[in-house]
Amino acid sequence: MIELALRKILKQVKNANPKTRYEALGKLYEYKQQDGLEVQIDVLKELIKTAASPFPERVDHWDNPSFYLIDFVCDFPMPEVVEGLIKHFDGFDVDAKERAIEFLLLTEDEEIFYFLEDKIVELINTVEYSLPIGQLTSFPMLTKGILDAALDKVHSDYYEYMIYALILSLNSSGMEQGYKKEFVLSTLRTDYESVKQEYLTFNADYSTKYVYTAWKDSYLTVRNKMRLFIGLMEYYFSQEIAEELNEAIHFNDPIIKTEALLVCIAKRLSYPESLLLECAEHIESAEMVYWELVDKNLEHLYPIAEGKQLHLSKTRLFHTIINTPEDDDVIRYPEDIQVVDQIESENKYGQPIRYYLMTFKEHQTEYVGWVGGYALEEGDDAAHLWDGTYSDFVEFDSASIEKHKRDFFEKRKEEELEHGNSIYFESSPKLSKGAWFFVALLIAHWFKQILSGFNGSMLFSLFFTIVGGGLCLYELTQNKKRKITIIGDQLIKQDGSKQNSIFLHDIKKVEYNKKHIFIYNNMQELALKFPHRWVRYEIFSYFINEHTEHLKDRPFIQS
Repeated sequence: MIELALRKILKQVKNANPKTRYEALGKLYEYKQQDGLEVQIDVLKELIKTAASPFPERVDHWDNPSFYLIDFVCDFPMPEVVEGLIKHFDGFDVDAKERAIEFLLLTEDEEIFYFLEDKIVELINTVEYSLPIGQLTSFPMLTKGILDAALDKVHSDYYEYMIYALILSLNSSGMEQGYKKEFVLSTLRTDYESVKQEYLTFNADYSTKYVYTAWKDSYLTVRNKMRLFIGLMEYYFSQEIAEELNEAIHFNDPIIKTEALLVCIAKRLSYPESLLLECAEHIESAEMVYWELVDKNLEHLYPIAEGKQLHLSKTRLFHTIINTPEDDDVIRYPEDIQVVDQIESENKYGQPIRYYLMTFKEHQTEYVGWVGGYALEEGDDAAHLWDGTYSDFVEFDSASIEKHKRDFFEKRKEEELEHGNSIYFESSPKLSKGAWFFVALLIAHWFKQILSGFNGSMLFSLFFTIVGGGLCLYELTQNKKRKITIIGDQLIKQDGSKQNSIFLHDIKKVEYNKKHIFIYNNMQELALKFPHRWVRYEIFSYFINEHTEHLKDRPFIQS
């Protein structure tokens, strides 16, 4: 049983021998990778409690049982886990606290957010803690509470840019634009000037190839800081800021130039008409220009009227290749990107899509790339796509165009087959409360017999045991034939020889009561119904949500 193995791990992670701890954490990681794993709640509580207790002195970066135990339990979104994390939070290692905060943010619970606000501010004031900026962006009220208590950390070397990022997210949310304007404007101008001087050491020699092959992180860090400050200028504006923007739109970096140009457009400042086209045509900034204008409802300003799909496909492939993880110190930098052919097909929902067969060169070798699939339902030149852009770095000359296209379809077929056979969730009912009640009675009865020295006839006891045990065994046997699974894109109910299913994209609503869970289809008809005890609803609903969050029409899932 998994529970016995986990209790063994709890002892091993406390062992004074680092090798024992290492092996235990490795085993815990293996269990974490198992899909559909179920663990009894009392064991999850033990994991949380242990994570908050003292451990032997760390010997390396991996030696952090507190973090790995919390990371494990955070895969089980249940009320008892939430309660345990809150109760024992103060005892966790700082990395474990960071993971717990990320998990607790998912509850979107107002009371829990009050708790998180206090704990996040406490961490900011005591340690170097990595704020979950991406998640906090979705919760402006919580963000504001943190900023109100920790705004002075904008002067901290460690927290400066995280605080600025929170300020930008609060303004972007629309909840409070111009937050603490006088204070932020003064610090913004000073800090921007400092970062700008860093940038100017690169500006004269700027080239896209230098960025991704030579300068890399040393430059990209400066670029990101510049983008952050320029983004803030939309909300913290003055005549001096206008002058900074006018300078920035003439910098050589197309990403920084585009960022400044978008702020100029928002603030209705003048700019050279040729500049927007220049940014829209650059391989680095082409997609950024288009999607930022779309997000601001300014798509009519986009200067490329026709063929934008072909144009944007090149920048999509460019960014896909440069963001490919480096292998054996190979630096990825695609050049001479060309569209060779196209394929029109359908996605798994039956919607028409288009992929482009592309070529690009690296170190004088020409490779194949695929960009798409563009959603043709929105128009033949639509830029929206179900992103499946990739390259396997197959040499273009290794096969004919038709062979490359056949290989593309074969790869898609294999991936769809693998996905269709992948089990993402599986749960079977446990013994019913009635069966457990009988087991408890049986234990109590035999304990009483032992104490009495087995006086009297044993026939009733044996009959009681055989009949009751047989009923429990029958229920266990039946339960093995009952399960709820998510396999590929389907939710499947198995009850003996009967099987019912529904595609995940056809689910309109998931509801439950004390006894049953109800799944409704797009016609608002009841498609599946099964007993509540067949699954742990918190985990079941989590997986349904995870596998439908990419849909345009996401189902209602009762919390």
